[in-house]
Amino acid sequence: MSKSSEYTCHLSIVLLFAAGFQASGAAAFPALQKHTIDTTFENGYQVSVADVDPDGQLDILALSTTPSRLVWYRNPSWEHYTISTITERNIDLAPYDVDGDGDQDLAVASAFDLADSSKGGLVQWLECPADPVHDQEWNVHPIDAVPTSHRVRWADIDGDGRKELLNLPIIGVGAVAPEYAEGVQFKAYFVPGDLQAEAWSATIVDDSLHMAHGLLIFRWDGDTRDDILTASFEGIHVYLSGDSGFAKLRLGEGHAGERPRQGSSEVAVGTLAPNAQRFIASIEPWHGHEVVVYTPQADGTLPWSRNVIDSSFKDGHALLCADLDKDGTDEIIAGYRGEGTSLYIYRFDSASAAWTRLPLDEGGMAAAGLYAADINQDGWLDIAAIGTSTNNVVWYESKGD
Repeated sequence: MSKSSEYTCHLSIVLLFAAGFQASGAAAFPALQKHTIDTTFENGYQVSVADVDPDGQLDILALSTTPSRLVWYRNPSWEHYTISTITERNIDLAPYDVDGDGDQDLAVASAFDLADSSKGGLVQWLECPADPVHDQEWNVHPIDAVPTSHRVRWADIDGDGRKELLNLPIIGVGAVAPEYAEGVQFKAYFVPGDLQAEAWSATIVDDSLHMAHGLLIFRWDGDTRDDILTASFEGIHVYLSGDSGFAKLRLGEGHAGERPRQGSSEVAVGTLAPNAQRFIASIEPWHGHEVVVYTPQADGTLPWSRNVIDSSFKDGHALLCADLDKDGTDEIIAGYRGEGTSLYIYRFDSASAAWTRLPLDEGGMAAAGLYAADINQDGWLDIAAIGTSTNNVVWYESKGD
């Protein structure tokens, strides 16, 4: 593996908490240090974090659609290693120990083409080799093919302690622009007992969404099953897992525009101190310009109240919620890929009941994907990010106490 200078870790300090951003009485916000681990990852699309080796340290995984790349970066040297050169037009990835042997395998959605909803959409699992450093072509195992498969996530939807694979295509079979009027075939797959001899059984979660772009796993009702949130032309929905299937509730109305500039594009969930009041963050409409926060109605009715906290995005695409300063209130981290290519943090000020925008990376990150994890295991959440036109893979290290 080459250790050329193009993969050398470049450092810069991003001081997030200038005096002008600090709310009255608020604790100091930790600075984040930008580590660029790859400057040549063209058109990066998704990023994740898992212990691939496994050596007890969290590594970073990344993919792109065109050109097709699927790699992982080893912590702490951040040398990159190939996962597969077989998958093409990759669009999403989700780590999980599929075969139960103690290492991190990978679910991948590939063969993606938004302009052709009649073919492609491969869903596969890639088997982590015993030595992923030296064995750089993971075995690829087919699961299904659903045109425009776009988001894959692992979730325990039946409460048995084992996770199922969720596959959310972006549009339905036969759907065409700009209406994309065919419903999406949203499916859940069950890992077979014998991975070599048995097929993955599946169930349909829903077939009525259109332009389904966001997918989040979250235990919404506090039971032993994972629930599901989606962002689509229809806004924000939660699917509550139960013995007889899913109860579907519409939580957010989305952006009221004409298709395809309609609905919601991304979804994340956070809480506000001191009462752990839940909120939903979204980017709207599809690939949109707005960062939106939804909060419960005073009378408990649905959908929740919608509040636009930023309308300056261009091709918004990356979103998550995380408590970066450990004050009990989650921040919103959101970014966009269009002109300006910036990534921001939004912090809630309880005194003014308003969100303040803090720059995380202005102009240097065409954010397509984000992941929050304690990458250096110091007790503070860090952020991994991947950029499209900026062609970079980055992690932002929290410099908390």
